[in-house]
Amino acid sequence: MSYDVVITNGTLVSPELGKLRGDIGITGEEIASIANPGTLEGQGTEEIDATDKHVLPGAIDPHTHHGIYRGLEADAETESRSDLVGGVTTIGNYFRRAGSYEEILDEYFAEAEPNYYHDYFFSLGLLSYEHIEEIPYIIDELGITSFKWYKNYKDVAPEKFGVDCEMHDDWADAFIQELAAQDVPTTLGHHSENMEITSALGDSPYLDTGLDDDQEYRDYDILVEQFPDYAEAQSMIASGALARQHNYDDSFYAVHISAGKTADELAMLQDAGWDIIGETCTHYLTLTAEECDERHNVNPPVRSKADQETLWDRVADGTISCIGTDHCANLEDDKIGEDVVDSLPGFPSSATMLPLILSEGVTAGRISLERAVAVTSTNTAKAFNLYPKKGSLQIGTDADLTVVDMDETKTVTPELLQGGADYSPYDGREVTGWPTHTLVRGTIAYANGEVIAERGFGTHIDRPIKYDN
Repeated sequence: MSYDVVITNGTLVSPELGKLRGDIGITGEEIASIANPGTLEGQGTEEIDATDKHVLPGAIDPHTHHGIYRGLEADAETESRSDLVGGVTTIGNYFRRAGSYEEILDEYFAEAEPNYYHDYFFSLGLLSYEHIEEIPYIIDELGITSFKWYKNYKDVAPEKFGVDCEMHDDWADAFIQELAAQDVPTTLGHHSENMEITSALGDSPYLDTGLDDDQEYRDYDILVEQFPDYAEAQSMIASGALARQHNYDDSFYAVHISAGKTADELAMLQDAGWDIIGETCTHYLTLTAEECDERHNVNPPVRSKADQETLWDRVADGTISCIGTDHCANLEDDKIGEDVVDSLPGFPSSATMLPLILSEGVTAGRISLERAVAVTSTNTAKAFNLYPKKGSLQIGTDADLTVVDMDETKTVTPELLQGGADYSPYDGREVTGWPTHTLVRGTIAYANGEVIAERGFGTHIDRPIKYDN
């Protein structure tokens, strides 16, 4: 038998398989065979020798914001190209606009489809009652089944977006009930923030008082104080409780958990029978506030070493089941303001997601390699209703794969990442564990430092996914 692509002699890793040495045969866009090591040698039109390397399902970054600063057309091209360097084969892009999505999205798809190197899906932020009314159309006609509740827009949405909605809980109640009424699985991403608390702190002279007289006050501390951990935790609990009242907590997805306190509260809720899904981001796992500067302005902010270690513990024990990045592409001259608070929020990081988790998680002994695959691919595919098409090593699933050299150490630079940004929040960091090859739907898209995919090969993943058999 012959295959379009064969990967030989690698160690295959997935939550379903565990670890096993073997070959993978690919026909068209799908995995066609999983065989004993060396048995498929010579049977592929193209072959990759994965001896001493690991073969993983392609990473999925569910939390990006392409188009927020540079326009979607530019970001789709540069950021998906960069993603291949880091083994990312699918991203989820959060998008929010006032007005009718039925009228807006055709243009958005037209900018995306010719430019993505890998596959993608959209998640829409709902801002108004009009958007709630459009949910059935969005699902049935646009193939989008994931949405976002931005608690940070409560009260400010009319001024920020020009909508006739303050996004209070009466609106959220209608939002959740409409999602729960759909006859297909949906996902609700939730930005956990108590605006009454954070807005008051933002206007408080307390933030200008600094630390004790013998301590230097750092700009980044202002962000940490304005967005306190308890406000994040309280918001997640309150909103999750509303979702639970409508039997929707198993589709409630708490995005970018930054605080150990929030993760611990999530663990208690799950122990009590709540099914909330937790996501954290690589910057909360690999940076601390003490080392952050203008490049690291993000909401919620990076916190303490203690928060970081608690988050790792909660990734390891299953409380936090997904990892994203909150990726935004911007240029350093635009990003950096007069101080941390004046700098643009968000930074690029999708391409470093998998390598950082391999380096700081697996190599550092915090989690197993199987757990790393689960939180960077398989669990995310399940949370966003992509599984088993994505996030899996099974016959008949999309051949989205990354071949990883767990021993290769590289220094993070913008040139290495090949994206649109001219800086990285991880500039100069030594990271161990990098892809040598990335495949998107059976096509070798990246090999040994070179992106070889064709721009526009990626496509939108329509959900719910329909299978022929």
